Amino acid sequence: MIGLLLPGLLLAASPHATATDMLPDDPILRTLLEGEAAQSSGDHAALLDRVQSLVALGAKPAEGQEDLAARWTREARDHGVTGTTPDFRGRALGPAYRRGSLVPGASLVMRQLFLGGQRAQIFVAPAARPANLSIRVQGADGATLCAKPVGGPQVDCAWMPLFTDRFNIVIENGGSAPASFYLVVR
Repeated sequence: MIGLLLPGLLLAASPHATATDMLPDDPILRTLLEGEAAQSSGDHAALLDRVQSLVALGAKPAEGQEDLAARWTREARDHGVTGTTPDFRGRALGPAYRRGSLVPGASLVMRQLFLGGQRAQIFVAPAARPANLSIRVQGADGATLCAKPVGGPQVDCAWMPLFTDRFNIVIENGGSAPASFYLVVR
């Protein structure tokens, strides 16, 4: 009798995946995707909350990228949502984010400076699924430090540069459909 009940009890006690379980673990990636969802659903109060989270996390747009926090703040205020954004002075080498989109078979190569002796970390999350993206990080000598498919809610590459140098970050779309993504560089 116990042998029949035990599997049923284990099944009933097992956790079920929720929508938040499918979000990335990285707080900046999670905030970007939650902000995009709030914008899509027209929840401007939640959108302003995501702005405040981005500011508190110290995330800034990568060079040449749109400042999503500023855009989302304007959109929320245009829809009558007001709030106080806490003052934040920023960090010289704080995390940067980028939103990108690639057509099938395309790749994006970015050169990024990382400081020697400090942990370098890159996170990528698909903005929508399914996506057939991959990330590759190469040193200045062309050696591959990290190569991973972007599956699940996020993927990361982390290493410790011995010397301050520029590294290539390559995002590729190996699928047959366009794919959008968020990239966070720490």
